[in-house]
Amino acid sequence: MVTKIASGVEVEKFDYVYAPVNDLQVVTEEDQKTGKQVVKHILVQDEPVQDSGRFWTSLFSRYGFNKAFFKYFDYPEVFNRISSVESNDRMRLCIERGKTRHGKPVNRLMAVSNPTKPLVVYDELMDLLGRYDGQNLNYVDGVVESTHTPMGRGGRFDILGDMHSNKFVMQTPIDGYGAPNLYLALLREVCLNGMIGMSKEFKSQLALGKGSDDVTPSLIRAFEGFNNDEGFAALRSRIEAAGDSWLSVYESNSLEHLLIRLHSDALINVNDDSVHKGTDIAGYMAQGDVDREDVGSPIIKAFTKMTGDAAQSYGLANLDSLSAKRQRTLPVNCTVYDAINFATEVATHYADSAGGRRLQAWVGTCVTEEYDMEGTKTRFDEFADFLVDAKFSAGLTGSEYAGAGASRSGSVFDLN
Repeated sequence: MVTKIASGVEVEKFDYVYAPVNDLQVVTEEDQKTGKQVVKHILVQDEPVQDSGRFWTSLFSRYGFNKAFFKYFDYPEVFNRISSVESNDRMRLCIERGKTRHGKPVNRLMAVSNPTKPLVVYDELMDLLGRYDGQNLNYVDGVVESTHTPMGRGGRFDILGDMHSNKFVMQTPIDGYGAPNLYLALLREVCLNGMIGMSKEFKSQLALGKGSDDVTPSLIRAFEGFNNDEGFAALRSRIEAAGDSWLSVYESNSLEHLLIRLHSDALINVNDDSVHKGTDIAGYMAQGDVDREDVGSPIIKAFTKMTGDAAQSYGLANLDSLSAKRQRTLPVNCTVYDAINFATEVATHYADSAGGRRLQAWVGTCVTEEYDMEGTKTRFDEFADFLVDAKFSAGLTGSEYAGAGASRSGSVFDLN
């Protein structure tokens, strides 16, 4: 199976080779901007292969050092020292082999791992996912992600007026570094966007056994028997609470900044027909302006339309002038549920795999922790009412008390 990844490279297969650490030869070149030496490629059995972040992370983890060592010692010195001290420094390396759309070969070095540890082989995994109806398959940086329906928990149910169904997402390393992780997820059917509880509270790890154990039985047990009633109930409860909570300025800023970083890293695509896939997002977009270069990203524009202009609402030139504590007490014009749906729609319909995972991580962190303004929508059902209250509480109205007659009456200020 050919798999597309974020850089535009099509991955065709994976090779696994075995070698001691001092067999690796790091070839460097001078960075024209900084003048410092940077890694050009790594020679693996005399073959030049591009390095990756996952390669260095796994190498540091296996041998207990970090990149700071290369500030004081060159690569051969470090690798030779490890090889001389370690009694058995043989390691397994995974090489990702692909090509660009123009047919140019691109080979990347993924993780290194202990050769005595179990390994999920890519071809065998894809065969299993086909047999067990794995959906939304994607691959990025040594990990295959797939979505599944848990046995006996696949019914449809309503949350805040939207139909949802239970799912779980499996992230399976095929380069030997780490074990498969299973995350609880919900599919919002109106837009076919999935919310993944990507945090440790909604995560399970799949044990693959030891040594040369066959990993297939462990994977089959997960596909056939995964169930977590308490976890699904907790996730549903957090989503329902999100509908009763206004989104704070702090939470809004964190998601907006993430969206901007994803644009900067070229992990969001709004230049083709996918710009119209997300139903809710399309509703926030001014369709006539989507193709205009002077309006900036339609995703950011849609996000601003959803949240409203918080700086203007509070009469500020820049929201960053407020402390984080103050930002957590001020609302924007949407609920946490709206923000979660926005993030998951971008992750599902607009972002590359790597960008989607970063957005789902934001969602997972959001639903795991208490919302900044949890339950406030039950007290202030209309944003205009809450805005007045928030501005007085924060001292952002230009008057500390708005006159001697200002007093609270019920849930809003009575200024008469």
